[in-house]
Amino acid sequence: MNHLPSYLQMTNQAVAGLAYFIRQALDSRLEAVRLGRAGYTLLASGCSTNATFPGHTLGSRLIAVQQRDGGWTDVEETLWCLGYLAAFSDRYKVQLDNGRNWLTSVRLPCGAWGKSKRDQPRIPVTALASLLVPETINVSGLEWLASQWETDLASSTPLTYKGAFFLVAQAHIQAPHADDLVDRTLAYLCGEQEDDGGFSPWKGHPVGSDPWSTGVVLWGLSRFAARISTDTVERAVSWLESRQLPDGLWPYHYLDDGAAMALIGISNVLPTLSKE
Repeated sequence: MNHLPSYLQMTNQAVAGLAYFIRQALDSRLEAVRLGRAGYTLLASGCSTNATFPGHTLGSRLIAVQQRDGGWTDVEETLWCLGYLAAFSDRYKVQLDNGRNWLTSVRLPCGAWGKSKRDQPRIPVTALASLLVPETINVSGLEWLASQWETDLASSTPLTYKGAFFLVAQAHIQAPHADDLVDRTLAYLCGEQEDDGGFSPWKGHPVGSDPWSTGVVLWGLSRFAARISTDTVERAVSWLESRQLPDGLWPYHYLDDGAAMALIGISNVLPTLSKE
């Protein structure tokens, strides 16, 4: 049975939901990370700012809260804001340069990032940097990411989203060759799929499957879709379809956060499903 039309409808509903969220949030004092993340997600899903949401108004809102040192409130917020503004590089060149310089200044000695310069290095934050602001990461940071994930994978409770973020970072041109680790990560993630088709931080998590974890795992798996079963992807996408709210978002701590990760995951795996 061809589920692609219903998956496309789900995607369109998610786009409409996030676009509405942005339009409403522009009149509030909402954190820049939520605006930048939603805006980046829509652009990465192929949306036009002219037709979908007021892109330059959002850009102006983000640079209005950029701090004098070039960053935003923390590393993650800075990454999402820069990821969005990079789509308008001619308009925001100075702000982008200042933000990249700040990111470089708070990069930790191992080459990775935490949420701040005083934080420990983190896989999700470093992987996001490799994708959203790829010019700021160096080989040391990418090697740290692979090494740290290999250590985590051997632990008693590795986390699915960390493995998925490792896979996402493999798209960086300087990522170290890690085929064996990629294969083990793919096998681990496929084995962690919940019985309902979704993903949680680990299989059997008390809260169960959630849209954020499911979206991140789909994002990671999409990088190596030819090396996994299509059934794994279809079950995860079907789970997201079954949990989508009428407004196009998904139930999560912050609706826009769960929706952003779910939409990124779906958008990245749809090309694979369309070939079936």
